[in-house]
Amino acid sequence: MNTDREFYEKEYHFDEDVEVIDQKRLQRFFKHVDFSRIRISLDVGCGVGWALKYCFSKGLRCIGSDISKKALDLSRKVLNPEVKTVVADGEKLPFISDRFDFVFSLGSIEHFSSPDAGLAEIRRVTKRGGQILLVVPNSYWILNKLRLYKGTEQPQEMLATLGEWVRFIRIHQIRVVNIGKDIGPTILKNRNPIGIIKRALLKFTLALPLSFSYQFILVCIRE
Repeated sequence: MNTDREFYEKEYHFDEDVEVIDQKRLQRFFKHVDFSRIRISLDVGCGVGWALKYCFSKGLRCIGSDISKKALDLSRKVLNPEVKTVVADGEKLPFISDRFDFVFSLGSIEHFSSPDAGLAEIRRVTKRGGQILLVVPNSYWILNKLRLYKGTEQPQEMLATLGEWVRFIRIHQIRVVNIGKDIGPTILKNRNPIGIIKRALLKFTLALPLSFSYQFILVCIRE
């Protein structure tokens, strides 16, 4: 994953992210997480920290990791000082095994140089029986199938169908227990005309069956 560090320090839109939060979308990500079973959580690829802020508001002890120092510097505008962050490669997390009750990675693991290594690390640092939350992209999303979407600007992106994601996760002795649809960013997230059109089209696809979703919200248990 280190080969992508320069992109996230110099080119990724963290400055935009820190100014905008989509509370409705964030709440949907965590809708089926059992917070009553969690004391300490880790966000892998936390960016500017909005998901960490949400979990902290639920009374959790929170730690965030990201490959980008820029992102974590900006996160100080978002996070309570009690929330700790660390610059770290998601494929080599600097934490002991079985440390966290809850580990989540929202739209990050597919951008790792090795999603397989990243998922192995997520499992390693999660306690047995702990919860894992992943938000991952769908190669079978209708706009992908119609070739109207070519992925993000990020250097690496793994796309897979729902069945492929579930099998990939299962190999790591992680069991998917709930699957939801990501509603995507708000249409007016920014003023980019092409982006507005794509986000508007995304909203129309939400009425389609789960297998055509933009991204999947996967609530899992570490076995």
